[in-house]
Amino acid sequence: MTASITRIGASDVIERERRYRLPGSQSMSDLAGIVVDRARNAEVWDTDGRRYIDFFTGVGVCNIGHSHPRFREIVGAQLDRCIVGSFYTDVRARYYELLAERLPEQLRGIHMFSTGSEAVEAAVKFARSATGRQEVLSFWGGFHGKTQGALSLHSGPRKHHSGPFPPGSYHAPFPDPYRCPFGADCSDCVGRCLDFAEQSIIYNGTGDLAAIIVEPIQGTNGNIIPPPGFLRGLRLLADKYGALLILDEVITGFGRTGTLFAFEHDPEIRPDIVVLGKSMASGVPASAIVSRPELIAGTPFGAPSAAASTFGGNPLASSASLATLQILLDEELPARARVLGERVSARLAAWSRDIPIVGNAANTGLMIGVELVHPGTRQVLPRDITQEIFRRLVGRGVLAMAYDSRIRIYPPLTIPEEQLDEGLTAFEEVLRTVRIPEES
Repeated sequence: MTASITRIGASDVIERERRYRLPGSQSMSDLAGIVVDRARNAEVWDTDGRRYIDFFTGVGVCNIGHSHPRFREIVGAQLDRCIVGSFYTDVRARYYELLAERLPEQLRGIHMFSTGSEAVEAAVKFARSATGRQEVLSFWGGFHGKTQGALSLHSGPRKHHSGPFPPGSYHAPFPDPYRCPFGADCSDCVGRCLDFAEQSIIYNGTGDLAAIIVEPIQGTNGNIIPPPGFLRGLRLLADKYGALLILDEVITGFGRTGTLFAFEHDPEIRPDIVVLGKSMASGVPASAIVSRPELIAGTPFGAPSAAASTFGGNPLASSASLATLQILLDEELPARARVLGERVSARLAAWSRDIPIVGNAANTGLMIGVELVHPGTRQVLPRDITQEIFRRLVGRGVLAMAYDSRIRIYPPLTIPEEQLDEGLTAFEEVLRTVRIPEES
């Protein structure tokens, strides 16, 4: 049977897909109830002709915007040549060269995979192989993927009823400036969290720590920015206990925070392994780990084919990664994210001050987080209210991860200033009109 390309109504498309798909798909898709027809830069149009400002970008995937002309040209040319295979290609060599030029000297070994979860698990396998140790310390609220090994690094409800998990992982609190895990009156959230992390190493572990893995900014948990000093402290802990420091930059990488990689905000951090993904190839599945080749030379991870991935680094993924990085650098998009981020910061400060349901709003570059609470408290808004906020935003022509009490905003780094302002104004107007029922 030949698939029809005749355009049909949105409700028919949704019904046809739901008839066959398994449960567990993206909740945002069901809440929005739209069928995407096309997208350009920061704008999306549905099949009914409605236009949206995209503050979602596939969870921060399209940092260079949708359908960038140069991206389409470069990837299109590769489609005409070759898109699969494990052999050497000039396009992968060129990508490795360009990426290595922008990495610290100690991080110029690159290995490509397909998804963030796959790369996270490879990073843990790398650390275990390099150190000869087994255990991994991760953090409350962290998110590193949905495969079983990646889920073992989580703590909290995201992994409930999904076990059992591989052994060897334990967890410590992550410093949240708005919600310190040690209470609102804690005067040293970073110090308390670092001390807890060390006690976890000592008392939860067996003296066999291979790695500490952490997001420089927690993305899925609401774009939570740790206070200064936390990542430096983890670097010292890793050195003290002979472990490797893994930074999960799947969301923060490739310009989102105002530098090409988030660890560049502080030269003292010095990660041993960095995990990359999401925006790496602007929608073509691609991820990677970067580290020092000498760490795993002669180890099981470094054996021939031991880390091979069927789709990792294929010509299509390599061309998409190369095009993305070239555009980011040529158009100086990390710097643009930094400049636009300053514009956003001023608006967020006004939201925190003037909108009763905004408990906290903060950003680093164009990685923006807003937490919604009952006015005058830190009690989170219930989902029926936050989902209504999401629906109102969709009705106003804005797509964002705004269906929970912790809103995540990821506009393209290429977004025109007037569209950024348009989307933020719609956000502000919706948030100002929310009324909280007495019984909520």
